[in-house]
Amino acid sequence: MAAFTRKKVSVVFLNKPNFEELALKFLVLNFNKIQQCFEFEFPEFDDYPMETEDYVKAGIPIAKLVNIVEEKDLDGDYFIGIIGGSIGQNWFWAASANFAIITTADWNKMFTPPSVLEYIIHCIVAVLIIMSDKTNTLHSHHPTRGCCLDYTYLKEEDKVDIALGYICSDCKAKIRERIGDNYVECFEKMNNREWLGEVGQKGTTAHDLKKYFKVDLSKDTGFYKTRGDKIKEYLLELSKEITSLTIAALVGAILGLIIGLTLGKG
Repeated sequence: MAAFTRKKVSVVFLNKPNFEELALKFLVLNFNKIQQCFEFEFPEFDDYPMETEDYVKAGIPIAKLVNIVEEKDLDGDYFIGIIGGSIGQNWFWAASANFAIITTADWNKMFTPPSVLEYIIHCIVAVLIIMSDKTNTLHSHHPTRGCCLDYTYLKEEDKVDIALGYICSDCKAKIRERIGDNYVECFEKMNNREWLGEVGQKGTTAHDLKKYFKVDLSKDTGFYKTRGDKIKEYLLELSKEITSLTIAALVGAILGLIIGLTLGKG
């Protein structure tokens, strides 16, 4: 029996992102550890190949992504471009054949939590389901079920789908029939985000994200912090450290006093 070959997914930042780029790379590359259907990678460019623009027709940035893949001679089975401009009629993403675009336009504090990073992960799963379906019959749908392929009219309503990390029974049946049994498990593992773990638990992805990239999924939007935000965060951490040191000093002083009194009585 031939070994199962992972499909290669190239993720490209088409313009300079308004969130922590390395933090997203860290999360997306964690996909390679938790499932066996896809191998994710980030091609390296000298610069960002597109300007941040809004596109009335989603096919325009997809066509530009196709040109970039051809010009750069990028290797991969699927290509996902991430942009800052809006696409279509306030869409989250668009996919055609082996190419997809995800936008972070308007995903600001009024839509959080979840963070923009969790939103992008959610969209990556959605476009991969669509691109993997070679029958071209799997699409976003009504009614709202909390599924990652829900069609949501209002952007903030997608908070429900992202928070649930759910793929509905109809979509799972179609994935099983049109893409394959093993893909159902892979998509569910990526989408439910249990693999993130808790920020406060050492060794989890969420904990390491905060430790190494200073993004706290329990409270951060994931967008670049302003200088004021960074100062507030620094002062908060500093106050915690000072409090810990103060308590340690007080405990040490009390213990010293107790020991001194004990020795004095002897």
